[in-house]
Formats: sequence, structure tokens, C-alpha cells
Amino acid sequence: MKKVLSVVIYTLVIVLVTALVASGATLLISSSVDDGRSDKVTISREEYETLKKYGKLSNIMTLVENKFVEDVTEDDLIEYAAYGMVAMLGDPYSYYLDTEAMNTMQEEDSGNYVGIGAVFTTDPDNGNMVVTRIYADSPASEGGIQIGDILYKVDGESIVGVDTTTVTAMVRGEEGTDIVMTVLRDGEEVDIPMTRRQVEKVELDYKLLEDGVLHITLSSFSTNADTGFEEAVKYGKENGMTGILLDLRGNPGGADTILNPIADLLLPEGVVYYTEDSEGNRVESKSDAYNLGLPVVVLCDENSASAAEVLIASLQDYKMATVVGTTTFGKAIGQSTYTVGEDGSGLHLTTVKVYSPLGRNWHGEGLEPDVVVEQPEELKHNPLLRNEENDTQYIEGLKILREQIAAK
Repeated sequence: MKKVLSVVIYTLVIVLVTALVASGATLLISSSVDDGRSDKVTISREEYETLKKYGKLSNIMTLVENKFVEDVTEDDLIEYAAYGMVAMLGDPYSYYLDTEAMNTMQEEDSGNYVGIGAVFTTDPDNGNMVVTRIYADSPASEGGIQIGDILYKVDGESIVGVDTTTVTAMVRGEEGTDIVMTVLRDGEEVDIPMTRRQVEKVELDYKLLEDGVLHITLSSFSTNADTGFEEAVKYGKENGMTGILLDLRGNPGGADTILNPIADLLLPEGVVYYTEDSEGNRVESKSDAYNLGLPVVVLCDENSASAAEVLIASLQDYKMATVVGTTTFGKAIGQSTYTVGEDGSGLHLTTVKVYSPLGRNWHGEGLEPDVVVEQPEELKHNPLLRNEENDTQYIEGLKILREQIAAK
């Protein structure tokens, strides 16, 4: 049935609005005249013209329901038209969420979940779902999924053009159930069978080196990463911390509520970033200037995105850190999530553009590091193989940081 509906969905892309005919009509005739003695209601000319627009959509829905060669229900049309309406925006970060996908999004900020242990991000250039991170000791790491793999099918069902949250809901499931992920790797299809299980999301790890360098790996701005960062800094201060090596490689971003407390510890007083909506309304996020005043080096790569890029851009603008690695992902827009139906379905919609303190918007281009350091191909595709002896970006970043500490 889904395949049949997909054929007609773009023709009926805005049929969802017909759902407003009933509810909208109630609103539209709020100023109407009803004598209570007949079925007729008098409305204004403006209200009538608005209802006429919806009439076309209502006619299409009636014809499809009654004349289309396959069985299609009104609920089907409304649901799939919702997907199509948002898809026609051409924005890979805006999408309709059915009830299951909405629940998945709301659960994503928990510290544990049942799944395969891989993080994937939509490539804005082609809409592909690309693996950007793999959790250690997970089905994904054990099954051989690699960074850069393009997700192609879930249990044989193509996910081309499907939004991230819906794919996430398909990948997750009950513990102990089997799943086959099909990925495209170097143009070839690779089937990877796995068994879902509990995966622990560790978003932050830290280590104090012998010379006082605090190495913090921040994998995502989610769950309790902000308190973890504060804990790491507190530990460093109590044990002679001399500088911070902050690893944001593979960090896909996250919530501004997690970003802001972290930025406070690294930036001077001032704007961390600001956003502008479609009407040019500007909202600023500011640092409270708890700035540590220590040398900072940040590691980034092509999978450092969104909130990770916001922090990098701010640190660059204030000249508070040296950024080492490769050009970042290039996501400088923000989304809002709305509940749109009584069934709990929702809409994830791009609503703002994001700018650095100096007014830079890097969307689609990424941020250039201060020092470009390429990573060996085998480490790009499997970061779990990185260590202090072979990680070229880590080695160069640590060298630069130690030179800055010595010169201070």
C-alpha cells in the first residue's frame, strides 16, 4: 500500500490542508450569521474565497477515494500528504513525524536506548543518510558499519528520501530482535546483519594528561553533556589543569540548552551566536563569562556539525582557541518541533538561520580550521581505531596546545 500511495503522493502533496476544511471552516465562520432555522450560514466574502481554495483539495481527495484503482482511505491521504507537503520544501532538516517517529525523537535524549549504536546525519547535498559516529561495544561496531557508510535499506526496505527520525524509529526496536542494515560503501551494497540490544550513550569522556592537558571528547550536545563538561573542568582545575584539548570530531550537534553552559566556560562575556527567523527577528544567546582563561585547541572534522560548529565559530571569532582538523559539516540553521495532531504526530521545521558573533553563516560551506590536518583514510572510516600513536589530528593538536602553554 505504501508503494501505491507514493505514486500519487506528490500529486496530492497539499491534500493535508483539506483536513483544515472542517476545522478551518469552524474558525472561518466565527463571524458568520446563522439564523438557526436552516442549513445555510452566511459568511464574509473573504472567508468564502478562502474556503473556495480548500474546495479544490477536497474535490481531489473525493476523486482519489472514489475513483483511484487501489483502495485509499482519507486517513491515508492525509498522513502521506503530510509527508509530501514538507518534503516539497526541499529542506532535508524539515520533516513530518508520525506518532512513532515523534515518540522516538522525544526519547532520543535518554542515556540508554535499544538499537544498533550508530549515529547518522542527512547529507544536505543529496539527502543521503550518512553514518557519522559509531558507539564502542555496540552491534554497529561489531557488525562492521563504518563512518561514511550511506544507509540504503532497513530489513530490505529502501530508506532513500526518508527523514532521519523515521529511519531512527525503523532501526530501533525490541532488545534481542534481528535487523539487516544495507549500506552503500564505495558504490557497492553491503548487507550487515545485527541484533538490537541496549546501547549506552556516552556523550563525554575526559582524561588529564601528565603535563596538565585536559583532553575532553565531546560526542554530542545531548543528555547530560553539559554537567559532564562542568565535572571535567572542575576535575582539571583541582588537579593542575594547564590547557584543554577539546575533541568535537564526529559531533553532530544537539540542544542549545546543553551548548550554552559549555560555552560559558570557554568564552568571554558577549554573544555566543544569534539567530534570525523568516521575518528578520534576531535572538541572541550570550555568555556569562565564566571563561577559564586557559589555552584551548579544538579538533574538528567533516562530521562536526550544528551546535559543534556554533561553538567552534564562537571560539574562532573571539580568538579563544586554535581549531585543528578539516572543514566542518556546514549546518548553520536551526529547527523547531511542533505537535500538529491529536495522535501526537509532529512537524520538525527549519525556522531560523544561525550566525556567529561576527555575523558568519557557514551553512552549506562549513568552517575552515585554523590548522588543516588530514586524517588517514582508515581512521576516517573507523574512528574506533584511533589512538594516541596514529591519530594525526590529535597529535598535531596536542603539539600546538603544548607550545601555547609553554609560551604563556
